Amino acid sequence: MRKRMVNINDCSIGDKVALDVISDTGATIVTEGTLLNEFIINKLKQLGIKQIHIYANESSYLSQKEIYFEQFTKKYTQNVDTIKNLIGDLASGKKLDYTTITSISEDIKKEINEKDNIIKFLSTLKAYDQYTYNHSMNVAFYSMLLGKWLKLPDEIITELTKAAVMHDLGKAKIPDEILNKKGPLNKDEFEIMKKHAQYGYEIAKQDTRVNIEVLKGILMHHEREDGTGYPLKLKGDKINLFAKIISICDVYDALTQERVYKGRMTPFDAFKMIELDGYTKFDTAILLTFLQNIASYYIGMQVVLNDGRVGEVVYITPKNVAYPIIKVGDELIDLMNKKDLKIVSLLN
Repeated sequence: MRKRMVNINDCSIGDKVALDVISDTGATIVTEGTLLNEFIINKLKQLGIKQIHIYANESSYLSQKEIYFEQFTKKYTQNVDTIKNLIGDLASGKKLDYTTITSISEDIKKEINEKDNIIKFLSTLKAYDQYTYNHSMNVAFYSMLLGKWLKLPDEIITELTKAAVMHDLGKAKIPDEILNKKGPLNKDEFEIMKKHAQYGYEIAKQDTRVNIEVLKGILMHHEREDGTGYPLKLKGDKINLFAKIISICDVYDALTQERVYKGRMTPFDAFKMIELDGYTKFDTAILLTFLQNIASYYIGMQVVLNDGRVGEVVYITPKNVAYPIIKVGDELIDLMNKKDLKIVSLLN
């Protein structure tokens, strides 16, 4: 798809941004793939942005996007089924098929430049009946993207993606009645579930091709910065980088995906919940990078408000990602200043 640089005064509503628009301070203002609207164009002018890159042929882009989604969905479903079979094999006592893990990770990594499509796909995915297996895929996608946003070297992102695919392998050793319980776990059940991190580490370390950083990522993905995590109650710098990344993506996906016993949260409610105590539980710099980057991909999405009206997310302030600006008809609604209104669902 051909890109061209245009003066901000020559941009039109509906133009698609071809490269992330970055401020002088390094913050992402508008992400690649965003459809320009009147609000965003005016905001860019106010911020002193003179030129941006847009796609030259939007109709062609949309056609390619439809083809991409069809292909992506097919490959995603195949890999979820593969993970399901792999965990089933582990539960029956077979050894880890690391070659298959590598293949799934490579499929995920191939999509590293499709940030807009991946995030919108995962945000509207409905597959709670296979939550455990979808969750492994989703966390791997989010972790891969977060690694890119953190500007990690390509070879490190490759290993990070493998760790994320494998982060919940230990659930193969958790009894089905706990793993598939249609409701919250009680205290005793949760203590058993917590062992999955250690089990996953033990499964993966049996294959000598799995490097130590990947193993640590699997073992430590439930550790927390303040020492309240498990299984080792580690703090701060004692926690492996992969685990710091995976832990954030793990929680975000768990909040925003449907389960048999609960509906999904909107991304914006998830942002609020994560921010409540996330800055003590997670690495602050990594958490901020995740929130500020992922939030921007919801610009342009159609949403339903709690009063029944349908609107469009037209802007998200990097410092207030949980409270976007919504356009309903000709009205602009800043949810930061309208606490009686909230987004209850996404439409696309």
